[in-house]
This record gives sequence, structure tokens and C-alpha cells, in this order.
Amino acid sequence: MHVEIKVTEGPAKGQTFTFREPDCFLFGRAADARISLPDDPYISRHHFLLEISPPDCRVTELNSKNGMFVNGVRYGGRKPPEPGVIQAPAGDREARLKDGDEIAVGDTVMKVRIHIKDRFKETKTKIRQPYYIAEESEILPDADQPPKESPIDFLWSLLKDKEKSKEMPEEIPLIEGYDIKEEIGRGGMSIVFRAVDRSTGKTAAVKIMRPSIAMNAESIRLFQREIKITSRLKHKNIVEVLDYGKTETIFFFVLEFVEGTDLERYLNSQGGYLELEESLGIMLQLLDGLAYSHRIKLKMKFASGREKRITGIVHRDLKPENILLTRNGNILVPKLADFGLSKSFESAGFSNMTLAGQVAGTPVYWPREQITHYRYLSPVTDVFSIAAVFYQMLTGAYVREGFREMYDECERRNRTPGVPDYMAVISENPPIPIRERRSDIPKAVAAVIDRAIQEVEVPSDEAKMRSVLAGLRYADAGVFREELLAACKKAGVMIQLPQE
Repeated sequence: MHVEIKVTEGPAKGQTFTFREPDCFLFGRAADARISLPDDPYISRHHFLLEISPPDCRVTELNSKNGMFVNGVRYGGRKPPEPGVIQAPAGDREARLKDGDEIAVGDTVMKVRIHIKDRFKETKTKIRQPYYIAEESEILPDADQPPKESPIDFLWSLLKDKEKSKEMPEEIPLIEGYDIKEEIGRGGMSIVFRAVDRSTGKTAAVKIMRPSIAMNAESIRLFQREIKITSRLKHKNIVEVLDYGKTETIFFFVLEFVEGTDLERYLNSQGGYLELEESLGIMLQLLDGLAYSHRIKLKMKFASGREKRITGIVHRDLKPENILLTRNGNILVPKLADFGLSKSFESAGFSNMTLAGQVAGTPVYWPREQITHYRYLSPVTDVFSIAAVFYQMLTGAYVREGFREMYDECERRNRTPGVPDYMAVISENPPIPIRERRSDIPKAVAAVIDRAIQEVEVPSDEAKMRSVLAGLRYADAGVFREELLAACKKAGVMIQLPQE
């Protein structure tokens, strides 16, 4: 299944955009809009945002001057409507789109086509992969691993399971080979339990995830491929994926159990921020793990018989809750968690971009390109997000203003923030230099962090986007770490790291 947006009138007439995976589509005068019309005075810099998760499609007007029209009805707009214009109810800026709907802004008209293929057939349509995946062929299982269920069998069982269960199970799940104990965490589409591996007696963490939409065989292959790649990450500062599979109604992942807490809870226990030396010790370890993932080289064997080298894996959801902390003596040891699991789940089409009203991910730590270039991210995006976490560790504040006010406004209106709400804050509030928040941070250290959180309106072209960002920030977490170490040495900051 896929969503197609075709421009039928206006300066961009003839352009067609096809979406087979979750994506965002910004329309406006800004350089990073998917359709950028800088010379059209009727159009605002950020006019509307399309959120697409095939077959779902939603459009939200972004507080533009002239509003947008969906099937002749005007949504939003700061300027009063002309006489005779049908205006959506006050405050209504969002519309869910159906096949055949039209969006109009000024001279531009777009037609929405939603194509739903027979979900019981395996299709051969090529899917755009995340940047580190090279082709659509299925990765063969390792020789020392038991054979996995075939994609078609897996598909049929999932389709049958979907009819059995519509909601995430609240009771303790039954998973062969594991004794599931108490719940230890919960997110928008997952629950984490402490468990004991019956074969080894070791404690593990079991994360269960439920598909929220129907799937096809392409999705199954993509998901299995991404998980197989992320399970190859073996680093002391990354939570290891030990196993994965499914029961009758859920996917599950078996993860390394980390005795301790997460960075979000630890920050709260320390008054919201940490002292410089402790923060830097955590930062350098995290950058070591992230650099490993950004630079890893994997050789994968495909069903066609050919081998392909894959370089670099992007996390895409770095936040304090995804950083677990344990201790080595009196030194805190951080571990990056959820490395690609929720994003792989989403990328494969197993969930909507927004889940039960919640955004899949944490945009307070996102750079603007994570919305405007949602599908085409690279290590420089992770650099911003991990720097935004460091910024919060050192200051107790987000990298930009506006989020708390946005949360308060959404609470007042009894609604959950969505991607357009975050986009509005991100586009209007550039990151604040860190010494404006905390003046005692050494200038050399502050300069490194400030560079890591730089952002600009980048071209919609993927290659140009990556080139611009790599020159703007640091190319990957490894370069970021080297610069941070040099800054600490220059500032005379002593850092204690765990022994190898």
C-alpha cells in the first residue's frame, strides 16, 4: 500500500510524491520544504505539514496567514476568510485525508491518492530503505542460528493474530524459554518486563511490542533485516539485543538487563542537572558507543547469494529515557537503549508515525531536519540529539524555548501534542547557546556543544542535506568525542572513566 500526492495545479504542477513508509511532508516558502515556493506571497514559510503512514494521511495547517483548503473547506488562517468561504470550526487546523481528497493553497492544488494492495499477497514493490540498508533482498540467517519463520508464514500468522487482539496486553505475557517477572517500564507502543532466561538462569529484559496496522511481506522482510543488523551491535555502552521473536499476539525482544536507572530519573533525583565533571564522564562514554554504531562495518549475506557491506547505524531516538545508568565502582556507566527497535518497528510499517496520539520519538531532542527530512537521516542528526541530551544534563533545560509553553497550551485544550505542534516550536525557536543557560561552563567545552546543536534550513535534496549538515556540525559521534576530549584538555577538566 502507498500514498501518492500529485500536484495538479500551480508552479509545481506535474510533481508526484509517493510514500510507502511513514514520512513528513512540509509545504511552504522555506528552503527545507518538500515543495518550496519562495516567490509565492500567498504562501507562508511553513504553511502546512502532511503526516503520512500508509494508508493513513493527515494534513495540519501551521498557523499560516491565508490558511489551506481541503475539498473546498478552509482550515486555519490568521486572516479572516473571504465572504462565502466555508471555514472549518474555530481552532480546527487538521484534516484526515481520504483517497481523492484535494488540498489547495493559492494557485497550488494537490490530489491525494491512497492505494491499498491486497494485504494477503506478497508484493515485490521496492521500498526506500533507511540510509544504511542497501537493497530489499532478505538477509539469510547465520549458520549457527536456528531458522526463522519464513516471511510469508510470519505474515499470515500476524494477520490472524491481529484479529485476535486489538490492544496491548495488560497481563504478564507468556514467552517460551523465559520466566516473566514484574513490569519495569512502559512506552507508547511497548512494555518492558524483567525476566529470567530458563536456559542460563540469567536476568534479562523482555520488551513486547504490538503491531497497530496490517502488514505485508515487504514490511516483514524490512523489519527482520533491520533487527538482524541492530542485533550485531556489541559495545559496552550499548544495551545488547539478545533475542527476538513473536508470540500469538506480540513481537518481543530480549535485551541485556541493566541494573540501575535511566538518565531521566537520575537527573530528577539530582535536581535536574549534573556537575560538569560527572556530565562529561557520561558524555564521553555515550559518544564512544554512538561512534561505534556510526562507524560499524557489517558484511551481510543476502538471499540472492551476493554479499553487501553496510556502514553505520543511526539511533534516531536519543533521549534521557533511552540512556540506562549502572555503576562500575563509583563511576556511572551509561548504555544506549532501544537502539533502532522502535524506529525499525515504525520504518517497517508496523505502527503509525503517531501512536494513540503520541509522537513516535521525542522531538524536544530533534533537529529540524528530523521532521523536514524524516526518512533521510544520518549520523549528524544523532549528533544534534545526543548534544541536546548533554545540554539538558548540564543546564536542566531544553536546547530551545517554546516546548513547555506548547505543552501547557495543549493541556489547556485537552489535547496531546502532535508532530505539527513540535514543528511550530522547532521552526520558530533556534537553539540557545549553552553559556546563556550556564555561564560557568568552560568556553572550549561550550563551543563544542554549541557547534553540535547548530541547525539551518537545509535543501530538500537528500545528498545536499547531508553535505550541509556534515559541515555544520560534526560528521559523526566519533568526531564529536574527539573535539570534546580536546576541549576538556584545553579547559583543564579532569574526567574519570571506567577502566577497560
